[in-house]
Amino acid sequence: MGVESKTMLFQRRMLGLLCALLAPACIIFGFFGADSNLPGWYKSISATFYASSNICMIGLLFCTAVFFACYHGYDWRDRLMSAIQSLGALGIIVFPCRTPGVPERVGIFQLPVDTSHVLHSVFASVLFLAFAVNIFFLFTLGNSNTEQKKRRNLVYRICGVVIFAFCVIQAVEIAFFKSYIPQWFPLTWLNEFVMLEAFAVAWLVKAEAIAALNDD
Repeated sequence: MGVESKTMLFQRRMLGLLCALLAPACIIFGFFGADSNLPGWYKSISATFYASSNICMIGLLFCTAVFFACYHGYDWRDRLMSAIQSLGALGIIVFPCRTPGVPERVGIFQLPVDTSHVLHSVFASVLFLAFAVNIFFLFTLGNSNTEQKKRRNLVYRICGVVIFAFCVIQAVEIAFFKSYIPQWFPLTWLNEFVMLEAFAVAWLVKAEAIAALNDD
């Protein structure tokens, strides 16, 4: 294996690990400054933008955006999906969400918080849906017909379905069941955690970090 291939595998592994750590890190480090955090800071990854752990949310998402901005993949489809995912991650940072206690204007552009929240939701939806499409449709491409490739494709499809399913679950919960969910329960964070772990698993498999799924 050449140096370039080893570098690409290392980068993929780092992406998988960073995204696997994103949701837990935002919560764990947020507890160190919980007394000064806004109410409900733990309910979603996006809400930790206003918490003491915002460096985790901003830093890890920015690293993800940079990775995708630099990732070329195999052809134009990979480059297109990478560009979409990079913009999605950046949009989440640039346009903060709405949460109790935030000022009327937020973010780099000091937009009204309601406007910023709409843009934030759009970019977050685009990012997670792009994750699902990339993993389900592009990761499974290739001419190899080995048993390991079939197993990898099964993992990719499961991860892609999980991400898409939880996108739908999140939308349905907000639209129809929000009033039935206890105010203290971090349902959005939980949904995001599941989607990011599925994303991380797919990229770690892609990075050949799981020996049993690698070609001999």
